[in-house]
Order: sequence, then C-alpha cells, then structure tokens
Amino acid sequence: MTVSGRGDYSGAMSRRFPSAAAVAAASAAVLALVGTALPAHAADPLPTEAGAAEPGGSAVIGSAQLAVAVADDFPRVLSYTDRASGKRLLGSTRPVTAITLNGTSYPVELKGVPRTTASTARYTLAVTDLPGVEIDALLTVSGRATAFRVTAVRDTEAFRVSTLDIPGHDLVSVGSTEPGAATAFTTLDADSTRTADVFAKVTADTEPDPAPVGASYAIVNTGSLAAAVESNSSYDKPSGATGGDDARFWHRARTEEDGSVRVGVGSGQWTYRGEGAPEPESGANLPWAKVVVTPDANGDRTVDWQDGAVAFRSIAVTAPGSEDTADRVVTHIPFNFASQATHPFLRTLDDVKRISQATDGLGQLAVLKGYGSEGHDSAHPDYGGNYNKRAGGLKDLNRLLKEGGKWGADFGVHVNATESYPEAKAFSEELVDKTRPGWNWLNQSYYIDQRRDLNSGDLAKRLQQLRDETDENLSFLYIDVYYPHGWIADKTLQAVQKQGWTVGTEWADKFERASLWSHWANDLDYGGATNKGLNSQIIRFIRNGEKDIWNDHPVLGQSALEEFEGWTGETDWNAFYANIWQKNLPAKYLQQQRITRWDGNDITFTRGVRGTVENGRRTFYDQGRKVLSGSDYLLPWDGGKKLYHYSETGGTSSWEVPGRGAYTVYRLTDNGREKVTAVRPVNGRITLTATAGQPYVLYPDRAPKAAGPDWGAGTALDDPGFNDRALAGWKKTGTAARDTDEQGRNSAELSGTPAASLSQTVTGLKPGKRYTASALIEVEPGKTRRTTLSAGGKSVAVDRSTAEDFVAASDWHGTYFQRAKVNFTAPADGRTTLSVQAAAGSAATVRADDVRIVENAPATRPGALVHEDFEAVDQGWGPFLKGDAGGSTDPRTSISQLNAPYTQSGWNGKLVDDVLGGKESLKSHEENAGLVYRTAPWTVPLTDGRRYRVEFDYQSSHAGAYSWVEGYDRVTADGTPASTETRATPIGQQRTTERFSRTITAGCGDTWTGLRKHADAPQGADFVLDGFTVTDLGPAPAGQEAVCGTPDAASPKGLGTHAPSTVRYHPGGRCASVTAKYVDDGTGSDRADRGTMPLPCGS
Repeated sequence: MTVSGRGDYSGAMSRRFPSAAAVAAASAAVLALVGTALPAHAADPLPTEAGAAEPGGSAVIGSAQLAVAVADDFPRVLSYTDRASGKRLLGSTRPVTAITLNGTSYPVELKGVPRTTASTARYTLAVTDLPGVEIDALLTVSGRATAFRVTAVRDTEAFRVSTLDIPGHDLVSVGSTEPGAATAFTTLDADSTRTADVFAKVTADTEPDPAPVGASYAIVNTGSLAAAVESNSSYDKPSGATGGDDARFWHRARTEEDGSVRVGVGSGQWTYRGEGAPEPESGANLPWAKVVVTPDANGDRTVDWQDGAVAFRSIAVTAPGSEDTADRVVTHIPFNFASQATHPFLRTLDDVKRISQATDGLGQLAVLKGYGSEGHDSAHPDYGGNYNKRAGGLKDLNRLLKEGGKWGADFGVHVNATESYPEAKAFSEELVDKTRPGWNWLNQSYYIDQRRDLNSGDLAKRLQQLRDETDENLSFLYIDVYYPHGWIADKTLQAVQKQGWTVGTEWADKFERASLWSHWANDLDYGGATNKGLNSQIIRFIRNGEKDIWNDHPVLGQSALEEFEGWTGETDWNAFYANIWQKNLPAKYLQQQRITRWDGNDITFTRGVRGTVENGRRTFYDQGRKVLSGSDYLLPWDGGKKLYHYSETGGTSSWEVPGRGAYTVYRLTDNGREKVTAVRPVNGRITLTATAGQPYVLYPDRAPKAAGPDWGAGTALDDPGFNDRALAGWKKTGTAARDTDEQGRNSAELSGTPAASLSQTVTGLKPGKRYTASALIEVEPGKTRRTTLSAGGKSVAVDRSTAEDFVAASDWHGTYFQRAKVNFTAPADGRTTLSVQAAAGSAATVRADDVRIVENAPATRPGALVHEDFEAVDQGWGPFLKGDAGGSTDPRTSISQLNAPYTQSGWNGKLVDDVLGGKESLKSHEENAGLVYRTAPWTVPLTDGRRYRVEFDYQSSHAGAYSWVEGYDRVTADGTPASTETRATPIGQQRTTERFSRTITAGCGDTWTGLRKHADAPQGADFVLDGFTVTDLGPAPAGQEAVCGTPDAASPKGLGTHAPSTVRYHPGGRCASVTAKYVDDGTGSDRADRGTMPLPCGS
C-alpha cells in the first residue's frame, strides 16, 4: 500500500461533479483542508536533518508536514510534531522490551543501532531466547502519515514464526494533561438499535483500564491535533475479544508516573505464517501499521475526531470498486431456484433494459442468484463450469453480461465459500467435513474446510475458472453466509481481489474493509433489527460513499432493496420503482461526496453539498441551492448534465437552477422518456408541476437520442415478455394489447368474444433440430376459453386455468398463469410461426407472458402419451406443476444431478439415490406438507371416459411420508376454480428403485395426478421419481367410469380437506383392500350419490 505525500484526504473525485479547479474560488477554505492541497498553515518548513538529537538519545525523521521523534531502543515513535504550528502528539511513552510470538512472550534486544535517513529509521530485533530468530522493521514518514513496517522475518526450523503481537507498543497516545484530549473508538456492530461508538474525553478522572480494549477503528485528538490509525492486523485464529475484527487495535488508559492518565493505541495481532499456509507472508502483506496526524482538516476551526476521520481516508484500506458505489442507484436480484428458471438470463437482460428505460440510465448492480446448476443454493461451490442450463447456460449468461453493460448494469453472482452440496463437481470428502451439515433445503450441504480450501489453492482455482469463462462485466461476488474473520477471511479476500473481483456480503460486519454491499442492511424485511447495517457514526463518516452497509438516517438515508424478480417472493414492479426514487436516489446523491463535518442532523460534504433537517423535513443544498425538501426534489446528476425531479405527493414546486437556458421536461416510463414541456428560468428559478409518484428528468435544451431497447435480443423472438407498449414485434388479430396490472407486471391480453391472437415469424432455427416453445398462459380464472400455443406445426391447448402458481420465484405466483409447452422439429428453411390464439365464442380474457423457444430434445417413448426422463427439461419439472405444499414458497423439489457416490444411497448415511437413471431425476427433499406437484391438462392431457396407465420409477426414504394422488379440477357454480382429490396411494419405504404403476380413469373435470406429502411424515423424508410415463389404454369399460365426489373424512392422515379414497400400494404393483367412500360434491352430478363401492385392483 502506498501513501500519498500530498495530504489528500478527499479521495478520488466523483465523475458527477466538476474538477476542483472549477469550484476552488467558491470553496477554497474547505478544499484547502480536505481536497488536493495541504492546509496552508501546515505546509512550510523543510524537515530537519536526519538524526537530530532529542532527549533520551532519540532521532528525528520527518516530512514537510511532520517531525517524528523515534526511539533508539525499539521501532517506536516518541512524538509527532506539526511543523507549522509546533503542536505535538505523543506516541509511545514506555519502553517495549518483549514481543509475543505464536502466543508466547519473548524478550528482544536491538541488534546494532537504528539506521536513519531523512524520513526513515531501520531496526533489527533479535529474540534473545530463540537463536536465529530476528525481525527487521522500519519507521517511515510520508506527508502526514507515519508507518511502522516489518520488512523481514528470519526464523529457524526449530521455531517457525506464526503470529506476532507487540503488547504496549503505542503508536499514538493522548493524555489528561493535554488540552482537549479525547478518544473515539468503535467496533463492527450490526445491531441497529444501538451504537458501538465510544467517545470520551481523557481527564484526570478517566478510569484506567485493567486490560487492553479492542477496537476496529481508533481516533485520538487533542485541541490542536488529531490522529487516526490503520493496520493490516490479522488474527490467525480469532476468538472471544479478538473475534469479529474487533481488535484490529488495542487501546488502554493507564496512570502515568506523574499521576496523569494516558490512553495509548497499538495494533492487534499480525499473522506471518497462517496455520497450513504453503508460504509465509511477504512484501506488502508483511505486518504494518500507520498513523496519520492532522490539524483542523475540515475547516470548522476545531480539532476533534472528525478531523482524524477525514485524514484517515488517506491511509485507509479501501474496498476495490468503492468508486462505483455512488453510481449504482438500483440494486436488484434476478432469482432462479429449484430448476424453475423463472428468470432466464435473456429475460433478465430485458429487465435490465426496462429499468434503464424507466430511470434514464441510472446505474444498476444486478446480483444473479441462481446462475449455476439448478439455481440458487445448488451445486456450490462450482463457481464456473456448471452454469444454469435451464436459464440459458454460459452463452446466454455472457450475452447478458456484455449487453447489460451497455445499459448501465454491472453484474454480480451469489457464491458460497462456506458450504458445499453433494451434486457439485467440486464436492469431495477432502473439501468438506461430512460430519458438519450446513444449510438444508433442496439438498443437505456440508461445511467446507475453509483453511484447507484456501491454502491448497483450490478456492482460487474455482474462482479463476469463473473469471476465465465469463465476460469482464461480471465483476462482483456476493459471498453468502461467510462467518470467519481474521487471517482466513483476509487471505480469501486477497485471492478474490487478485483476480479483479469486488465483494459483497450477507452481513454488514463481514469483509468490512472490502465489502461494497450487505444484503441484510439493504433488504429491510430481511433478518431483524439486531442484525442490519453497521451502526457506527465513525465508520459511516469515513466510508458513507464507499459502500452500502448502513442503517437509515434522517439525513443520509440508506439504499434499500425492493424486489420484483422473485427474490423472497417479491414481484411488485411498482414498489420496486417507487423505492428507487423515494430511498435510493437521494441517498446516492449524497454518496457522491465525502462527509467533512457531522453535527447532529446537519452534515457538510465536499463540493458544496449539505444535508440537514429543516422544520422536520429532510433538506439538501448544492452550492447553496435547495435541491431536496422532504419527499420532493430536483437533484442534479452526472455533473449537472441532467436533473431528476420527483414528488411523492405531486403538485407544483419552484426550484433554483444554474444558468439561464431552457430545460426540457420528460416523464419517465418503462418505454423511455416522454416529453412533457419545456421550462425557462425566471429570476433563476423554474416551476414544475408533477404527478404524485411520477419521476421526471430534465435536460438543458433537450435530451440526447435514446437507443432502442431491442427487446428479446439474443432469443428467437422479438419482445417475448411484452415490454413494448405497442407490441410492435407481434402481429395482432382481434383485440390484443399489452396489459400492465396493479403491480406493474406486463403481459399480453387477448380479449373480446371474437378470436384474438398474437403471432410472429421465427427465423434462424437449425433445420432438423428439435425445439421447445413455451409461454405462460392464464385463461381468466373461473371461465373457459380454448387458448392454443402453436409452433412448428405442433400445438398445445389450455381451456381453463385452475392450477394456481405456487412458485414464489415466479413473477406470477398467486395468479393462475402456468407454462404450456410444445415440442417441434425445425423445418428445412429454419423458419416457423409461433402464435398464441384465443378461440372465438367466449368473453374470457386470456393473458400470456414470457414466451420462449429453446433448442431442446426431450426423450420420447413409442406408444406413450407422455414420457419424461428429466434429462432434457427446458425449465420447470417436466409434466409437473408445483402444488400447494408450503403455499407460495420456494419449493424443496428440483431436478437432481448425478455426482456419484455423493448423491447416491450409502454415502454418509444417505437412504435413497438422488438420481435413479441417467444423469437427472426429480427429487423432493424433506418437502412441505401438501400437494408437492401435479400434472395439468396441457402437460398430461387426460380425456374424460378414457383409462390411462401412470407409471414411474421411484425411491422413498420412509413409509408414511408421501402418497401418489389423483384428482380433478372444476369451476364451481360461483365461478371459483376448485380441485378435488379422488384417490391416494400411500408410498411405503422403498430404498431401491421400484416401478410404480396405477390406472386412472379420467372424468368429472380436468383430471390430474401427482405427489402429496403427509403432514405427519417422518423427519428427513425424500422421494425421487424418474421415467414418468403415461399410456392411453382406451375407453373405460362399462361400469368402470370415473367416480366423482369428495370422499368423506375417513381418509389417510395428512391429506387435509382433500380426502381421497384409500389404496394400499405394495411394491410390484399389487394392491389389496381397495375401498372408496364418497359423498355429493355439490355439482349436481348423478355420479356423486352418497355411498361406498369396491374398486377393482389396479383401477
């Protein structure tokens, strides 16, 4: 790490604001203190000659700003003197005669005399009880910063140095005899109900500390000078007081010989050779600590901790990528889970474009949860080489990354370096401790041996694969559930950062000096109040604009995460959109500048920006102009190239603006800017009239020409998500239009009694290749209208929508949208027509969304109506839809991947195989009680009056856990979709593969079949299915037609209100004691009389 000698405490200048020179005349007093120049009163004398004598035989080294007296017995600073004022801070006031190596104290002595230059003093320490063990160290001064560095460690085979502590090595100190002496210490604390900051004056009454006290940040000051400390302290095995990065520094109040009280600050432990490390530390990673000393640094004519905080930025370890934080106004999480692929990569590209269109290009950070394997929390830690093929695989992912960058989006992915799942290619008994289970949802994970994974280089190799395979616009790693602090965490960061990655975390106190974003801090509904953002004013003062790990504040606010792409079941675009304007943009505006003074709710920033509270209203000023008042604002952006106007309540407002030229006002929509009017300043002010909650952008003169979104780019279709308001990519017949519902979700709507359709010609298909075309379709619930999806000469029909969408990651959960699919072979010219057509005769409204065509070759079986081996499912669970188990939730069923022996029975006590045949099967893992999955007429068309054989291979870990069920859907007399179960076949324990076979007679409504989990199932119950086959057996024999009705309460346990007949199923397909009890179902059917009848075996 290098330290500038310029005294530059302001950091890199934001792109949003003009150069320092442009505003120097207006703000010279502040800029001279916090900008690119040193305080005028601290910039004259040259350093004294090296070795100038001081009492006690010390020498003086220094810079133009500081004279630093150093000891001749140990590499310690005795004092820091500001050359301009002559004011002084003390450093170490007590000799240091011992160091601690590997947890044991050893005496040391100086080997020879210190070797000094004008700015440097070099020392060699010999450990007297350990022959051959020596440490080289130096003290050096640059600008206002003084560094202590270890430059070499020499150890022996008999004694290897692992850790280094230097107790009592005060880097800086303040005492009760010094006017204005005070301290400011804090730790990393994410409890939003309190603060970890401890501010104290140092007086004669200050109580001595019985032992050193830890801190993550440390600032001390007198009335004349302030000092802040930084260190690369890293504990090899932190615990207790040294855990949580809470002891980077030790501070201690002690009584001096003259009776005064002095508080000194020293570094925490350094790790030279971590346990198991292949090599010790070297170069810049050797131990170091720095102290920066400053007079008044913020121009308020007072010296306090805030001056130390301003100066700290010049020596701080700063997170790579932090310069982009203020421009990332919109963070969002496209979510894929459990093989459903509800947000394919190119669908996400359209969402990125929609956000850009609707915000006039505000910066985005899209964190892809579920980019790998079967989606979120699958196959960790396969960072590369195992991409979510159902979401589009590596090809579509890279297209998203590259094209999304053109729309202002940076991208990250959710990774896990803590747990591994058995289906991961990287999984092994060397990687994990199989006795330590971790998160358990779709599969049981196991904790990674993080030290071995790090030291072996395996972690870095897996990350490098991801880096090598993906576009450079994938730059951010969201590292989930990371618990460690100390050396393991620090070395993990070094491995990550060496490859160019930036980092975000689940919790605000993890990877604190590298993390740009914390999930629990930003997702306001996530976790609880005691684990949110960092609560420290000290840390936020220093780093407010560097990262998004904060709690709400009356002036600073906070960025917040409101989702619409399925994460935590959130699908409301309107709530997502309002959050951008109400929370994120004001917070990001302030993040563009650095805090220089913080007095209660009055905060001053660089470049003439100020935030305060006036008459109870949050208020911002920019160069003296009010730019925000309460929830109304006109915020300059991009260096004043445009201004954003928003009013939560609407109405007319007046704003002072720079210049005399006219502004064009545009309304923002998800189809881009729409011109409203032009306004010209009158007496330096413009008057605007806003609709409540409607954002606007203003451009001097006029806006530049906008790029067209090209919806659906990279897919086979033009505008597959119906984002274009005019549906220009589709040929329309009848009444067809885009519909935007109360949550802001777009879809196509076919309405009116005549036939209505949407179609388009698809080109570029590979002749002879097989494809799957699909679309989400909803026929107005409670009504019937035949709706046909056609492509390549094949079609599938949906007559009624009676199956509710229970997939929480789906945009449409809680509605009756479901995906219908058709498989076809591309013709010789590679062209076909895809259409969605609603038949004439019914007034039922039909909606469609997310049309998709993917190259795909699912297995077929001669003579079978339906056959699914789960080896080539485009998205979802083949013929099955999620049922009501758990309600609208993230299911515990997915397509399982083969990774023998770890995914198969016998490994580590596993009871059943995850995969029964081939490489993929459908696995339900400890599912929620209820209907786990079921078919529908458009996935398995069962015609009334006909019989079908349903068969599949299966394994079941426990008896009494699952039943195979049959039923039908109807629309009731009041127009409500209703489902009735008519038969359940309890599944016994079956820990080897067995073939299940049942015969279904369709009738009474839309017949379906599926899997139910019992409420009283044994713990840990899994069910795995494969080779699902349905065969049409022809018309049902006379007297064996379907029995309609709802059986009475004498039903199997756990089936709730759905009470089917009882069928005991035995391996091999035999059955016995089959009895159905049924009652009137209220439909008026003459087949629903009360009674009991025996059913033939196998019916």
